[in-house]
Amino acid sequence: FLNSDEDKKNLLNYIEDLETVKRTIINSNLNDLKNRIIEKNLTKITVKHPKNVPKLRILKELGEIYEHDIPFTKRYLIDKNIIPTTYYHNFEDEDRKIANNNLPELKTISFDMEVYCEGREPEPEKNPILMTSFCSKDLKKVITYKPFEHEYVELVKDEEELIKRTIDILKDYDIIYTYNGDNFDFPYLKRRAEHFGIDVFFDKQKKQKKQKIKISRGGIHLRSYIPGKVHIDLYPIARRTLNLTKYKLEDVSYELFGVHKLEVGHQNISNLWNKMDKNLVEYSFQDAYYTYKIGEYFLPLEVMFSRIVNQTLFEVSRMGNSQMVEYLLLKHSFNNNFLAPNKPSNREYQKRLRGYYEGGYVKEPIKGMHENIVSMDFRALYPSIIISYNISPDTIDCKCCEDTSEKILGHWFCKKRTGIIPQVLRNLIERRKHIKKILKDKDSKDNNKDNNDKNSKNSEYYDLLNYEQKSLKILANSHYGYLAYPRARWYSKECAEIITHLGRNYIQKTIEEAEKNGFKVIYADTDGLYSVLKKNTNKKTLLNKTYEFLNKINEKLPKDMELEFEGYYKRGIFITKKRYALIDENNKITIKGLEFVRRDWSNIAKKTQRAVLETLLKDGDIESAKNIIRSTITDLRNKKIDKEDLIIYTQLTKDVNEYKTTAPHVEVAKKIIKNGGRLKVGDVIGYIITSGNKSISERATLPEDAKDYDTNYYIDNQILPPVLRIMESLGISKDELKNLNKQITLDGFFRG
Repeated sequence: FLNSDEDKKNLLNYIEDLETVKRTIINSNLNDLKNRIIEKNLTKITVKHPKNVPKLRILKELGEIYEHDIPFTKRYLIDKNIIPTTYYHNFEDEDRKIANNNLPELKTISFDMEVYCEGREPEPEKNPILMTSFCSKDLKKVITYKPFEHEYVELVKDEEELIKRTIDILKDYDIIYTYNGDNFDFPYLKRRAEHFGIDVFFDKQKKQKKQKIKISRGGIHLRSYIPGKVHIDLYPIARRTLNLTKYKLEDVSYELFGVHKLEVGHQNISNLWNKMDKNLVEYSFQDAYYTYKIGEYFLPLEVMFSRIVNQTLFEVSRMGNSQMVEYLLLKHSFNNNFLAPNKPSNREYQKRLRGYYEGGYVKEPIKGMHENIVSMDFRALYPSIIISYNISPDTIDCKCCEDTSEKILGHWFCKKRTGIIPQVLRNLIERRKHIKKILKDKDSKDNNKDNNDKNSKNSEYYDLLNYEQKSLKILANSHYGYLAYPRARWYSKECAEIITHLGRNYIQKTIEEAEKNGFKVIYADTDGLYSVLKKNTNKKTLLNKTYEFLNKINEKLPKDMELEFEGYYKRGIFITKKRYALIDENNKITIKGLEFVRRDWSNIAKKTQRAVLETLLKDGDIESAKNIIRSTITDLRNKKIDKEDLIIYTQLTKDVNEYKTTAPHVEVAKKIIKNGGRLKVGDVIGYIITSGNKSISERATLPEDAKDYDTNYYIDNQILPPVLRIMESLGISKDELKNLNKQITLDGFFRG
């Protein structure tokens, strides 16, 4: 297949060594009569340099090639069993030993900057950096070249000196936290530095060894890699870890710390700069301060992920859960002499995307308000099923157990050999059980012990164990999703389908047993259920009955499965599937699937719904809920609602030109682009619907440009729909809600 002797010679120049090795591969073709796992003699090729690997991919013409697309540094960590973020004795030796499991003692700093911008997006070719801000354990600083009055300001001559000073500060730290620094701060800093002819070196090596910052593309996002440092962009971590409607720094700060940080609006930064408003400096510093707090909050969890999956902090902090699972499986495969399956081709990926199977069971709720509710759920249902049934791409439809294994949806699983997925899962779960036992034992000991004692609840030892068990739980619960992930190496639609099938069976049988034992199941979803006793009773009796039922049902379940008591709720409202709200004895409210946890509803809609829910849950008072709706409508008509509470946020899911039909956020996006702004897929557009005779989409306006709002639009489309769903579940009809004051049409009621 090589055209000439010269081609052969060139290819051989890349090769350091050829070796025949025996490896186990997975036969993923379920229609193949061969065994599910096959031992093969293969040629292992060692190249002279990692950059030569792509040149050898031409060998695909000869047949299947394996593990050619694993980046060298990731491969090295796996092959050498080097655990990042870990202290070692005799690191250079093959028999290196871990010194301790403490968090690495690394200097951390946060970095943020503000830039001049007159349009929607700043342009690095012409818009200068105005200030850079930093926060660390030993430093609080804002560098700028205007003499603002602020305790943390350091004044420099100009932007060029600001950039040089910024680089000098960051050189002294090991870990740099940013919030969207991959896509904005570092690419912008690099471009502005190049404008002044400044080399962006962050390491302290001799000049000939220095490496510049590297900006590369990873999917639709950029990656800003800083040689000699660990750059942790907290934005992808927040997206992976938190369930929010928006992921601005302000939203994450409020979610984690309950603090409303100062916000000035990017569109106002240039104006504040021109006016020498010190709020700009405070805003910039708070960006750095809360970025630092968020970084310190997430760092221990990211360190644990790094250790478990054997990949660097830089890489792990940018991985989704499925990617982390994949590297965990790569590590396990290597240790067990397996070759990893190849990633799917684009054609295979598209085929997988078209695949469909039934998901988890969701019971239609008994609508309305209920009291004295218990919640029970399966501890790690899907991981338990995977382990109990030995579900894995390398155990499905094995030839050795075809006649003896239970058939499930026409498939079966090996009884003689544990699969790779169940092995990895069991290791994770057993480790987490062990840690949870240690933590439970600590809690039961004398709380008056010295806080510096190793066994103290507040010790670093305890905290690290707690972070480790959290990371183990996340990874264990991600294995089912990984099997169904179309880009996964160990993808198996058949395995994923069987897992959900078994899950549906177990939850449905549990519901039947609960009903036989005196419970009325109000609602169930995938792995848990909410119940009341058919005969009204007090809390004590309810809990006793619940624990009796749990003991009874767990005797019937496979040994790796367990139904657990999740909680007691004094009241709950169930509306439709996936939409309900509960309140516990401490008045803590839990809400699922309702509008105020989604971005595409205005704050006034969310606030009204929240107030209605709180009144119903805390007091069970339907009349008070009606009064809240009346009051909100009155305030809207009297123009007493703040502009901020009227903004609706919608995400651009594709390029503006690709939308075949118009929508409010699309029209606003077109206006932004027309005025010189830049937008990309994934950006969130905020707008207000103003009054007028044009279509709703044409009346969508940027908040800063909105002079009024359409009262009737907000009543009809923002206030009433969310609360109608709640009130209808309580037996209050739409007509009754319309007629809170008098028997007129909905529009008449609002205009009356």
